[in-house]
Amino acid sequence: MRFAVLFSGVALYSALYAVVPLLPLLERLFGAPPGAAGPGMGLPLLLLVLLSPLTPRLSLPPGVLLGGGLLLVGVGGVLGALSPSLFLWTLARLLQGAGAALVPALAIALLPLLYPRRAWEVAGLYMAGNVLGGGLGRVLAGVLAEGLGVREALLFLSLPALALGLLLLGLPRGKTPPLGPARYDLRALPLYAVGAVLLFLNLFLANLLPYRLLDLGYRPAEVGLVYLAYLFGLPGSALSGFLAARLGPRRTFRLAFLGVLVALGLLLLPPPFLVAGFVLLMAFLFTAQSLASGAAGQRGPGVSGTYVASFYLGGTLAGLAYPLFLHSFPLAVGLGAALALLALLLAPVEAQ
Repeated sequence: MRFAVLFSGVALYSALYAVVPLLPLLERLFGAPPGAAGPGMGLPLLLLVLLSPLTPRLSLPPGVLLGGGLLLVGVGGVLGALSPSLFLWTLARLLQGAGAALVPALAIALLPLLYPRRAWEVAGLYMAGNVLGGGLGRVLAGVLAEGLGVREALLFLSLPALALGLLLLGLPRGKTPPLGPARYDLRALPLYAVGAVLLFLNLFLANLLPYRLLDLGYRPAEVGLVYLAYLFGLPGSALSGFLAARLGPRRTFRLAFLGVLVALGLLLLPPPFLVAGFVLLMAFLFTAQSLASGAAGQRGPGVSGTYVASFYLGGTLAGLAYPLFLHSFPLAVGLGAALALLALLLAPVEAQ
């Protein structure tokens, strides 16, 4: 069960974010205008916002909830790949959002119980798994879409979530420690705000990037390869616990957001500096995200559920807002810099 919880993010995020580099191609496939696929990115995250705080209150065993959530994500991905219209694809994405709401809040709350002496380090490893899943999903989606087709790419990348979901549902019950009562703490409001900023910055700029790169003459496969930048979140996430143990979580968090500000500046420059900026952005964002999720998990399932809801509220807003900036990339970067500065000043990641 320990390893299944650690790797749940790999399967979840490879299926959930495979669509990101394919947004322009999906719009062409369905004969829709640019930006029309935005609700398919934003609305599933809205379900995560609404349902994540409720997940710790469900009476089913955590393994059943995790497995059921991953199964729904996989089924939604398959249905989306087979959808004949943008509307039905969006409905399939909503099913994925409902399933995804069952996974991260439980995983974040379980990890400090499963690894009580290595909470910060394991939070970093869990986030590294999320990075691996999201990064591989984005990269493989672009490559597979050019080689096989958009539908085939989405279908293939839904299979890991299906498989791990079935595996978790088949495990014996009683293998995980009890989560305890879900308590909700208003003193964690700065942590919730930072969670929203983290995913907003991530998805807002990642959703805009394919439009920017296609305008600059990149091919779809090349756009997909640019999302290898997400893999640079692996060392950023994995090292977050090591750095927090030596510098303190708050100082490490602030250093990460200083790096985010530098990366945003590079996004305003032409390639290859733009691509280098995206690489640095992912590395530093995931360092900060590991620390924030670790702090939330140490405060119990109520705070972790609300943190995940706030995190995905930021992603929902990103999915709904990015179409407004399709022709204003410098303005989008300026908005990102303002939010990064706010997160740097708050830095609510003290050890519990």
